[in-house]
Amino acid sequence: MLNTALILGSTAATRGEVADCLDKTGLVHRKLYCKDARRAIRWLSEHNVDIVCCDWRWSAVDDVTDLMGVLRRRTEWQDLPVLLFSSGDERDLWMAGMEIGVSECLPMGLPMEEHRIKIRWHLKNRERIHALHQAQSQLARIALTDSLTGLYNRAYFDATITQEVARCSRRGLPLSLLMVDLDHFKKINDTYGHLAGDQALAAVALVLKEQSRISDTVCRFGGEEFAVILPETTNANAATVAERIRKKISQLDLAFPVTASIGVGSAKVTNQLLPDHLIAEADGALYEAKSQGRNRVQSSVLGAGVVSDLSLFRKFRTAMASA
Repeated sequence: MLNTALILGSTAATRGEVADCLDKTGLVHRKLYCKDARRAIRWLSEHNVDIVCCDWRWSAVDDVTDLMGVLRRRTEWQDLPVLLFSSGDERDLWMAGMEIGVSECLPMGLPMEEHRIKIRWHLKNRERIHALHQAQSQLARIALTDSLTGLYNRAYFDATITQEVARCSRRGLPLSLLMVDLDHFKKINDTYGHLAGDQALAAVALVLKEQSRISDTVCRFGGEEFAVILPETTNANAATVAERIRKKISQLDLAFPVTASIGVGSAKVTNQLLPDHLIAEADGALYEAKSQGRNRVQSSVLGAGVVSDLSLFRKFRTAMASA
């Protein structure tokens, strides 16, 4: 593996001494140099650095302390190994280094093989921690992702709608929600088989992703129903998006026809709005779209909507499921 080291030292001579120690180990293939904490932070922001090596003497304490403060506050840098190299053996100087949270203090005069063993250990440990973080991120994605469609799942939807209601409430911004329900989905499963139903769900999910903005959140709400959260979006603009989605779904090139009904619920968020209110508004609009013949978009604005009582749509879902 090609490792990159960031070398911090107040003078070219001290930076050169640290670089010589690293070169002898053969473990570092690229070196970046800086003379103060500000430049070090800039290099870290612009380059992938595997290890930070600092010349350590009393005159460098403030710079290294400032750097460590930034590293330990930034999540992406918290596990970056920081080694101090010193030509002296003052116990107080070493203790000062350990107190600010560096990984290890190394005397310049150590045998080269000992330097190599210690530096290799810190580099390998960095790799292990990075791999662990990647595995944890992957598990988190799996826990919040629907395996069939690749969309976020209901748990992610619940967390996101709550966050967006709170955020838009603080800023007095509009918020819209699309509830997308495939028409006659039970008939597709019964007539063409459940694999065909899965194919329809995956195809619709792709349409939703392609027609949504980066700021939107697309989720599988459950069964044949999807939800799209549109932050800072008025009802009129959300309805335009919904109609575009409806047309794209109806034009899918599958072995069987697929259409969807879409309910659009919108509100200018206030402190009194709860996520359930917006969901009920979109569900109510979806109820109307289904009632009016399906394969259509129905919009509703909270407070002047079509149906604000979620219980009505729940009854409708129950009736549809048993049909």
